[in-house]
Amino acid sequence: MKNNDGRFKDYQKVLRLVLPAQDEVRWAKASLFTLHHAEDGSSNTQDRLVRLEMMVQQVVERLDVAERDNEVHVSRLHQEATAITTAAPSPISSSEHEESSLGSMALPPLQQVLSVIQVYLRGFNSVLPLFHAETLLQLVHDYYNLRPPHRDPVVWAAINVVLALAQRHNHTAGHDLPSSAACLSRAESVLSRVALGDIQLLNIQVLVGMVMLLQASQDIQPALILIATTIRLAHAIGLHDCIYSVLLDSIHAKQRAYVFWLAYILNKDLSMRSKQPSIQLDDDVNLDLPWPVEVQQDEERSGVNSTGDTIGCIITTDGISKMNYLVARVQLAAIEGGVYDYVYSTRSRKRSAEERSRAWQSVAHALEKWKASIPSEFDIAMDWRRVPPDMLWFLGELQAKSLACTTLLNQADAWDVEWVASIRRYGKQGIEPLLPPKWDVLVVEARNLLVLYWAIGETDRCNFW
Repeated sequence: MKNNDGRFKDYQKVLRLVLPAQDEVRWAKASLFTLHHAEDGSSNTQDRLVRLEMMVQQVVERLDVAERDNEVHVSRLHQEATAITTAAPSPISSSEHEESSLGSMALPPLQQVLSVIQVYLRGFNSVLPLFHAETLLQLVHDYYNLRPPHRDPVVWAAINVVLALAQRHNHTAGHDLPSSAACLSRAESVLSRVALGDIQLLNIQVLVGMVMLLQASQDIQPALILIATTIRLAHAIGLHDCIYSVLLDSIHAKQRAYVFWLAYILNKDLSMRSKQPSIQLDDDVNLDLPWPVEVQQDEERSGVNSTGDTIGCIITTDGISKMNYLVARVQLAAIEGGVYDYVYSTRSRKRSAEERSRAWQSVAHALEKWKASIPSEFDIAMDWRRVPPDMLWFLGELQAKSLACTTLLNQADAWDVEWVASIRRYGKQGIEPLLPPKWDVLVVEARNLLVLYWAIGETDRCNFW
């Protein structure tokens, strides 16, 4: 990763500790077409997988051709700054289902959509900045000002993704809108247009938003397929490398970086959850983090310094302190990559006992260092009322992922055969199980997460990703 700023040195050290000398991970195309469907899976999930597999095959073919012909140039990115809303999609194969969607591309009334989007931008998007607020609002206005035959299906998909995310995170109270699942289905209906057209930043934003929605389902296979495609397309337009943004203004350059880091977070998280290698190699990333995790306090206690950048941040209820949540998630995602490398990777199984011990110590040290970097003002165990209610979800996500990493590293999870066997012996024979390392820490973190569940209120699998 790029390291021309001293403030990122600590993060560099964390990455080196977590992921020493990664081997090259190839994107295995064949595995995407041999996914097994659960016997009790719904036809909707199976149809979704079929559509994704067909789309991925087309993406692979097009990108392979583009790479051979060297069609991706830095100069093209300069055009993106002005052409993002007007780019015409390339000719692609379309299904009858997609043609039907393109024929309507209906949306709720403009004022209703704008009201929901404004709430989404002030809430979820302010912490996980998938869209630049002014650019998104302009896209919406332009879409409604065009006659249906001239409307861009990619913009239509983007609006549906935003509405789905807003519904998923309870930003649509009082609005009569299609369900989150219905909005996602609409976006999926033009997926080939999004993934196989002229790839702009907006296309990647739509795909990242769809992965955010899909990864919360019980079957994460569609999310795995789509994140692989998303990362590959992000590379095609250079989101992972700041060199590709040198000709863009600061707003577009920052937004490109935000979108990449969100894709990075999803990729590492899905990798650990699925026990499959991540697509993105850390050594191939040439971007600075937005800025380090820190607490900024106003000496006069009149609130957080308004001159600071609050994108990606969570601010305490009293307005005195803030934390860069986005950077904390990126750093935790890198650690999740290290957990996969230690627990699940083929390379880990080939290591000697001594090498595995060193790898465990490196990842465990990085995780403890990350935990220590979270400011005490945002420690839910001390007082969750310090954080606005609509921000508790984000802190819950941090704690849930941190607990997952701690559990996997200390062999106290349901996938650890020895641990589960010892629990069964205790239940059947009364033989006291050997407690995993750092058992006390695991218990405390689990209890804190239960307290957070209570503070959040209603929780389901969609609450955390």
